[in-house]
Amino acid sequence: MMKYVWRLRAKLPVLAGVVLVLAALFVGVHRYGGVYAAWLMLQIPSTTPLFADTRTVTDSIDCLAKGQDPYVLRTCDPWHRLYNYPPVWLDARYLGVSSRSSNFIGTAMAILLVCALLLLFNARSWISAVIIFLAVVSPSLLFAVDRGNTDQLIFFLLTIGFFWIEHQRAVAKVYLSGLLIVLLTVLKVYPIVAAILFLRYRNGVMKALLVAMFAITALFLTSGHHLHTIFENTPQRAEATFGSYPFFLTIFQHTVPSWRPIIEARPIIAKIGAILLGSLAAVAGAIYGERFERFLPGIDFERARGCITVSCLGIFCFVFSAGANFNYRLIFLLGVLAYLVDDINEGVSENVSKGVPLRSLPVAILILLLLWKPFHLFFPHELLDGAVFVIASAWLGNSLLSRKSNVSTTLTPSLVSRYP
Repeated sequence: MMKYVWRLRAKLPVLAGVVLVLAALFVGVHRYGGVYAAWLMLQIPSTTPLFADTRTVTDSIDCLAKGQDPYVLRTCDPWHRLYNYPPVWLDARYLGVSSRSSNFIGTAMAILLVCALLLLFNARSWISAVIIFLAVVSPSLLFAVDRGNTDQLIFFLLTIGFFWIEHQRAVAKVYLSGLLIVLLTVLKVYPIVAAILFLRYRNGVMKALLVAMFAITALFLTSGHHLHTIFENTPQRAEATFGSYPFFLTIFQHTVPSWRPIIEARPIIAKIGAILLGSLAAVAGAIYGERFERFLPGIDFERARGCITVSCLGIFCFVFSAGANFNYRLIFLLGVLAYLVDDINEGVSENVSKGVPLRSLPVAILILLLLWKPFHLFFPHELLDGAVFVIASAWLGNSLLSRKSNVSTTLTPSLVSRYP
């Protein structure tokens, strides 16, 4: 009995954050007369009708049913946006999904996100409890819920998928992990970078390339000629976004203002800059080797939490380099934060140091601050955005490329959470 009570106690910060948000929304609805106004009260740039990104799919299904192409017609969307998801989402019409399903689907995805958070986060100290609570009520996460963005579903599938794979036979794990990455790539393209997690295994380069090849093939088979249109229809803007585009735009605005128009006219310069910066950080992390673990924990590739961490780090670095992404995509840093929280829990519970007590705390705080990034360009937060990108790239480089003595992918027992 005490075992289950202890497990529930570890989940209380997540539950407390959810209850607080629901209570705030209830107060906002009671005071201002609607959920839209309640979200605005919480400083979340909401829309009416609600779940704008869910409606990107459901309204496009209605559009398709009328014989119109949502990839080229703006009349399909209440906000006159062009459809920019893979066509596989439109196949939900065969399950009876339409615009009338929008509120149900948006709510369901929010519930799935909460389930993923309950599975990932465990609080075993007041420090980790505060970090988890602040992450759950962060604007970036609430933005994802308000928009009903499908990244919530991708994050849930990534999390639940790796936890399920962890309990399968060792022989099947590689194949199931590859299958999961292929599925997620078909749904949202960018999860293809999760194939990097195979690099740490024997013949890892070959395995990563095979998974990436199968993912690309599946993507072309399901999306075909729409791929180019998907990228074209995805907006690149500076407000309410993170990534290389707003990062370099803000940096040049405050250092060399005459260069800002160049970035605005040629966003690809920001992407190239991010790739160079990330590559240098990855190489530095790889060169640093085992000494890097004085600042961040080694990643256990044999466990679900390690696979989730590497996948989320890869996704964050990839989408940062891609240009501009709305702040809700920062929810993938929650997978990274959960791993850091486990390391913080261990440091607090042992209260002994191996030379690096609470080593993960500084980076956890940086990620937490980024999750609270405002929805307008703000120089300190753009610097923070770049700093987290550099740290994430260095951590990936160290985990995937460095020649450590423990080439097997097992971590020290101290980093293994006693909770699911």
